[in-house]
Amino acid sequence: MRNGYFQLVLDGAGTSIIIYPPVEGGKKVELHELEGYLKRRNVEYSTMMLRNAIDKGSETKVLLQKSRITEVNEETSVRVSEDKMKVIFRFYPPTEGGTKVTKDEVLGDFRANSIKADLDEVELGKFFNDREYCKSYVLAVGTEPVEGSDGEIKYLFNTDPSLKPTVNEDGSVDFFHLNTVTVCGKGQVVAEMIPAVKGEDGADVYGNRIPPRQVKEVHFSHGPNLHVSEDGKQLISDIDGHIDIISDKIFVSGVLELENVDTSTGNIDNYEGNLLIKGNVITGFSVKASGDIEIRGVVEGARVEAGGQITVVRGVNGMERGYLKSGKNVVCKYIENAVVEAANNVTTECIINSTVTAGNGVYVDGKKGFISGGNVRARYEVDAKIIGSEMGGDTVLEVGVDPAVKERLAELKQENDQLTKNAKKIQPVLLAMQQKMKKGESFTPEQKAQVRMLSEQLIGCQTKFAANNKELEQLSAELEGSDDAVIKVKDVAFAGTRLTVSECTMVLKTAYNYCRFIKKQGEVSMIPYI
Repeated sequence: MRNGYFQLVLDGAGTSIIIYPPVEGGKKVELHELEGYLKRRNVEYSTMMLRNAIDKGSETKVLLQKSRITEVNEETSVRVSEDKMKVIFRFYPPTEGGTKVTKDEVLGDFRANSIKADLDEVELGKFFNDREYCKSYVLAVGTEPVEGSDGEIKYLFNTDPSLKPTVNEDGSVDFFHLNTVTVCGKGQVVAEMIPAVKGEDGADVYGNRIPPRQVKEVHFSHGPNLHVSEDGKQLISDIDGHIDIISDKIFVSGVLELENVDTSTGNIDNYEGNLLIKGNVITGFSVKASGDIEIRGVVEGARVEAGGQITVVRGVNGMERGYLKSGKNVVCKYIENAVVEAANNVTTECIINSTVTAGNGVYVDGKKGFISGGNVRARYEVDAKIIGSEMGGDTVLEVGVDPAVKERLAELKQENDQLTKNAKKIQPVLLAMQQKMKKGESFTPEQKAQVRMLSEQLIGCQTKFAANNKELEQLSAELEGSDDAVIKVKDVAFAGTRLTVSECTMVLKTAYNYCRFIKKQGEVSMIPYI
């Protein structure tokens, strides 16, 4: 394969050009390259004649002008790629009697173009061994930087324990053996640091430095009861206890055990670690811990908040006052007349007249496995045996949109409404005072201070309103919902149940059995359960 090329001919007729066609799939002569070559020598030409000769596809001689120019030597052109990483030479043939390019002349071109990269003598040798014209030869390349690697923390414990309880052969759910707590021993290495490795500089063909990307250094983030080894590469537990990771921070602690949370203990506020409550959490009391909370009795009309998982062995009878909030998961026997929020999943045997929100999924299984009354919301999935009831009570299920996003949107809109009201109250007062100032009325120091205060309040309202609108735009883009969102029904979905999938709503007119509900073509559709 050879590219087509051109060559000037000086003879008795004057100055001509021969167009040689490509061979075996090579490229044709490029018209703009040929024209540039002739212009540099002030040779007259006809663009149409040149184009016709190129397109003819055979060796063609074109008379350019009747006068002869002086002899032309073999010539080079030099181009540096846009990224400054390649030096590209092209060669053009001499006329009869013209001299040929030498290696020293190529090196001279390098110096003239301030090229610092080494000449590729092998590539140049290819040209000297078989002179191909109008072909690009890459005679020098820059040096690519050698990229380093980011530092990494390697956790030597289970950072995502099983979050769903075991279903027994009889269909009941074993809420006693959840295996969600990871224990560790004194002196145990719980994490290792792999240090960052810095990269090496590269250089473009001009010798300019090309730095590698900046690597990310890491360090251990941990709470008490842990220490870093002398070489800084290991994190070691100081006590026998259990280990957890919350927002990339490692905690090791023992377990605080209580019989009940009632008048004998008072509220448990902001405990740093895990809690085990062997009995009940009584109405009116609150429990808050940074780690996991396990309650082996009942949660009544109480408030329970955990940075980790909440496990309630016997269930929640909230009496319309109960509230559970988990930074991970909520696992409990049943949920009745309560509000439950989980960053990840909620797993239970039944939900009755409750508001349940999960960042990932809600799973209602076991012997009963029903959702009756209330509002159940999840980002991706709600999975139950039965939803709704034969009595037609209000049961609402929503999937496909992050519940936290919807709540934040509502908060921002409410806040903007209040900011607008405040601004409307301030603006007329400021306008009236400005008009008085234009009329030359004098103000007392107290009135001037009031003007300044109201002006600052108005600016504050406007600034906060603009910031809220920016956040509203960002969050609104997330409301399109997930294409994977689904509501699964293993037994029956009763008529009257309201389903929302990715902002599309459907009220069931009749009962459906063993099916799934998804968003399809802009509406909620029923498909078989698989």
